[in-house]
Amino acid sequence: MEEDKVERAPTANPRDAGNAKLLEAALDASSAATEALMGRFSTLGAGKMRRWMKSPGALVTEADLEADRVIAETLDAHGVPGDIWSEESRSDRGGGDAAWLIDPLCGTVPFSNGMPHWGVNIALRRGGEIELGVISIPHAKERLAAVRGRRVARNGSPWSPTPVTGELAGLTVGLEIDGGPEWKRLLEIGSLDWLEAVGQANIFSSAAYPLAQLCAGRLAAVVFYGVQEPVHVAAGVCIAYELGIEVTDARGEPIDWSKNDQIPMVAFGWPEPHRQLIEAMGRSQRTVQA
Repeated sequence: MEEDKVERAPTANPRDAGNAKLLEAALDASSAATEALMGRFSTLGAGKMRRWMKSPGALVTEADLEADRVIAETLDAHGVPGDIWSEESRSDRGGGDAAWLIDPLCGTVPFSNGMPHWGVNIALRRGGEIELGVISIPHAKERLAAVRGRRVARNGSPWSPTPVTGELAGLTVGLEIDGGPEWKRLLEIGSLDWLEAVGQANIFSSAAYPLAQLCAGRLAAVVFYGVQEPVHVAAGVCIAYELGIEVTDARGEPIDWSKNDQIPMVAFGWPEPHRQLIEAMGRSQRTVQA
């Protein structure tokens, strides 16, 4: 990943200077994880890479653990505050109300199958708010980064894509559902009937990859069911907010990101498609209740 001069630009404002240090740490951690993962990734699949199920339906590989390790080591080397709340580990570093929310390999299944639909998510939550987010899609050599209230950069340059507009019936939406039992439950209660209103639905078995496509203006929306923990989407939340992308539950209500509680559903979308998406979800729910 090329160095990001815009992302690392110094500033005279003390708060901005502090954020610049945090962002530099996150970018370096993202680069370290990218190097580790690309060293193991093969389009031929996992090969001899060790892999196992850490819980039913939850695949993990030695690549996940290596990326997790180098991210933690890089943050430690920068001396930045904040506990680490990762998909693969937890570390109490005396961070107070600051916590790093990390998914070191978001998309383990496609990664292990030799598919490029995976990435690295690194975010910082402070005072109950997602302050910083970095998403890296290593195979595409693409990285998005944001600091709350400041800017978004794509590969080091200011980034402001054209918002996706139009009728939902002609647009493409990402859909991620966590496991077969969740698919069965949603189908049985009719919670996926809103898909009839969508032009195309793509599934990537990742959060980082579709969120990067959304924030790049390639997808109209992304819907997650059974997200489980904020580590999967926190980086995307920060970037989405800065781009004007809506992030809500199925009723169009904002989500409280101050806790590590499991999140059953999150809908990301550019404003116009998001409004139509929430309306379609509402119609589906009313039909089920009737």
